[in-house]
Amino acid sequence: MEKNQLTQNRLCELLEIDVEKGIFVWKHTMGGKAKKGQEAGSLTNQGYVQIRIDQEDYLAHRLMWFYVYGAFPILQIDHIDRDRKNNKITNLRIATQKQNSENMFREKTNTSGFRGVRKEQRLKSKPWSATITHNYKQKHLGYYATIEEAVAARKAAEDEYFTHHTS
Repeated sequence: MEKNQLTQNRLCELLEIDVEKGIFVWKHTMGGKAKKGQEAGSLTNQGYVQIRIDQEDYLAHRLMWFYVYGAFPILQIDHIDRDRKNNKITNLRIATQKQNSENMFREKTNTSGFRGVRKEQRLKSKPWSATITHNYKQKHLGYYATIEEAVAARKAAEDEYFTHHTS
């Protein structure tokens, strides 16, 4: 959680903020890597842009929200396009943990190419299965003869269970 000592005035005193591009640029040389005219921030291990202001680290998407709306959000902020570096205000929305989780990419270990769909080695006639997680519980959607059927079942479940989902 951010330290709420940061004010919009202080933020604007230090940084030029381009809401349309989603970037912050230093107005003054602050020492270290913060040089006047240079884009502010560095990437965290999780892929988010982080900016150090007055010895405090802030995530750029939360700073953008703060700049535009005047307060840090209580809930999470979701990157609509899933690009953690894209901090355009039009790409940010308030989200609950559930909504933010719904908008995640498929896991790296997924081999089908589709979130919630996997190949079942033990079943020959219906080798594809589909699942979805809703309210912290995984729901099995069934076994399918083709990957297309499994993907369709998953998409139908997303339409039913996901709150930020768009078909």
